[in-house]
Amino acid sequence: MSTANATVFTSIAAGDFQDSTIWDVGGMVPGENDDVIIKHEIELNLTQKQIIKSISIANFANENAGLEVFGTDSLVVINNIQATSHNFDKPLYLLIRDAATVIIDGNCHLLRTVDNNVDKKLIFSIINNANVFIKGSLRFDYLGASISEVNVEVAVRDNALLEVEGKTVFTNSRGNDLNFVMYGSAESTLKDSLILILNESGAETGVTLHDSSSLQVLSSVYIFNSSTESNDFAKLRVREKFSNIYIQDNVYMESYGARVKLEVEGTEGKITVGGDVIMNASAEDEASINIIEEGELYLGGDLIRETDFGKLTMTDQGALILNGSSPQTIPQGKLPNSGTDSLFFKEVRLENTSSQPMVLTEDFVVKDSLVLTSGNLITDSTAMVILEDGATISGSKTAYVEGPVKMLGTTGGQDITLFIGTDKSYAPITISAISNPSSEITVEYLSEPPPFGVEIFDVAEINNVSSDGYWTVEKNASAGDLDLTLTWEDSNEAGIMEPNDLVVAGWDGTEWKSYGQEAVGMIGTGGFVSSSLSEPPPFGVETFTIASTSSLNSLPVELRRFDATPRSGSVDLEWETETEINASHFLVERSTDGISYESIEYIKTTGGVSTSARYATKDLSPSFGWNYYRLRMVDLDGSYEYSPVEAVKLDKDASILVYPNPVKDVLFIQDTEAVEDEVRVEIFDRNSSKLFEDIIYLNNGPAQLTIDDIQSLPSGYYIVKITGKSGCKFVNFVIAE
Repeated sequence: MSTANATVFTSIAAGDFQDSTIWDVGGMVPGENDDVIIKHEIELNLTQKQIIKSISIANFANENAGLEVFGTDSLVVINNIQATSHNFDKPLYLLIRDAATVIIDGNCHLLRTVDNNVDKKLIFSIINNANVFIKGSLRFDYLGASISEVNVEVAVRDNALLEVEGKTVFTNSRGNDLNFVMYGSAESTLKDSLILILNESGAETGVTLHDSSSLQVLSSVYIFNSSTESNDFAKLRVREKFSNIYIQDNVYMESYGARVKLEVEGTEGKITVGGDVIMNASAEDEASINIIEEGELYLGGDLIRETDFGKLTMTDQGALILNGSSPQTIPQGKLPNSGTDSLFFKEVRLENTSSQPMVLTEDFVVKDSLVLTSGNLITDSTAMVILEDGATISGSKTAYVEGPVKMLGTTGGQDITLFIGTDKSYAPITISAISNPSSEITVEYLSEPPPFGVEIFDVAEINNVSSDGYWTVEKNASAGDLDLTLTWEDSNEAGIMEPNDLVVAGWDGTEWKSYGQEAVGMIGTGGFVSSSLSEPPPFGVETFTIASTSSLNSLPVELRRFDATPRSGSVDLEWETETEINASHFLVERSTDGISYESIEYIKTTGGVSTSARYATKDLSPSFGWNYYRLRMVDLDGSYEYSPVEAVKLDKDASILVYPNPVKDVLFIQDTEAVEDEVRVEIFDRNSSKLFEDIIYLNNGPAQLTIDDIQSLPSGYYIVKITGKSGCKFVNFVIAE
């Protein structure tokens, strides 16, 4: 046993840690108050808990130096472990194995001070179910890394566990490869940042996962490369089957002349980044993200290039998954001065859960597949989704493209469904198989009446045409004739009662023409109709919608506009319809909170089957503050849909006071700021029925008005409306019993 006073123990020979003859303190072995210096190869078999103040491993002598810890108990180091390789001709190591546990309450720092040019390594290994917990930081500084990967410098393998609470830093200066590897279901948790640094002429600083291993970084990752050799690289990668890296925050990739990489490959290899991936490179090919084989990169933030450079490569079944919970941006594929650098999008999945659509800034070229899982993607004519030859798109009613989608080339002998719609409607379109590699087709859905006049159609084939929306299909001559399948989401809103009478209609430049019905069906609350194989829409026909051969399908009322305009003491309500097929009436509804609505007026429709109409009414008793209005548009069969909501605000006139409240006998109205000559006073009950009206002259000064017949009204809830030159005020009051 050591003495109670702190003692420095220095090894004088190789051997067992518990053998007193290997230490320079006679007859004793190190204890919890002692500092230990190891200059030889020492083994520590943990049959019981061992506590040491600090450990320093160094190879000043011409000896291999290292500490090998094994056994079934734990070693606790109260302060730090420092391992320093001074002699390049001899290896130095720290090895924890075989279910042993090492707890370092301070820092763990491994350092090589001279060039390693004869493959004698500085090694830190945790293997075979061993556990290492570092309360401080882990640093590995390597001067002149060795050329061989047979015995890598840092390894966690075979169900071993490493946990670091402070920063973890790996630095390589000169030499060859510095590697931190994980194998065999090993796990590492880094609670602070991970920093990889390559400088001078070091060939590589890398962290690589193999064989079902797992690394968690509960902060950010920084990958820096300032090597003087352009082909040297710093990298973080998942290389083999079922391994994964989870990074809670951002990944920073910075290059100053050499290369930095973020790479995922293998069977179900996965890297998850909760924040952004930020690339900062000075030239092309310096910063790259590589998704290889079946690797997957999950990105919760954005891909950001701070300069003109930075590239993405994807091969085989590799996938990029955008799965943030906040809005994300899909970046430009190729920057103006980037040379060969570009973002090569092969398989991309959108799984963003923010409920905010993604907006493109330029064309988004997909080489393989675009999978829309959650959230919409907004495109336009200057920034659209482009599917290259054989590429596919998938989606659902909660994840589709709002805007145009372009297809290039063939569809592999298969029909292709394009999941499109608007912010109001989900309306996929299916196009028959395309075999010509020179074909170009662009489709889009617009949820508004077709622009040519719905009443112009071939009456021998069509009874009426939908005014709910339409599809555009723009194609070159190579695409040839196509069969189309048009889809609607809600049969009630689409006005479809008898699907067997539906056909696909196209505008031929003069009128709507039927292209028949090859198939029709209902899917949930919606359905589809396909054009006839014998009458595919020809080249040149670019606008399509759903039509009915009978009057059994009403197809919807189409509202052109709805406006609410505040006046002095009232709100003007006006609306105009495009068509009113089988329409019955409108209910005007009002709300003061935008949630609960009440009906305030019934108005019967006046339009015919395909004619437009205008309507106007007033709300004479709006509330003070915000008022929300909507139309319930009711069809003859009782089905209905709502208009957009219009909101108006009536400002308060602070100079008018109404009191007391509740009132029993006399209600007083007072102008406190002398701004009104006269006001109109109106009293309404809760059903908006007017019970009292009079003009009150205030004589340009504070005055009081007594409404003597207030007592003639029954007890209950009332509204007094006071209208003057400065505006309108509403006050709710109660007449007491």
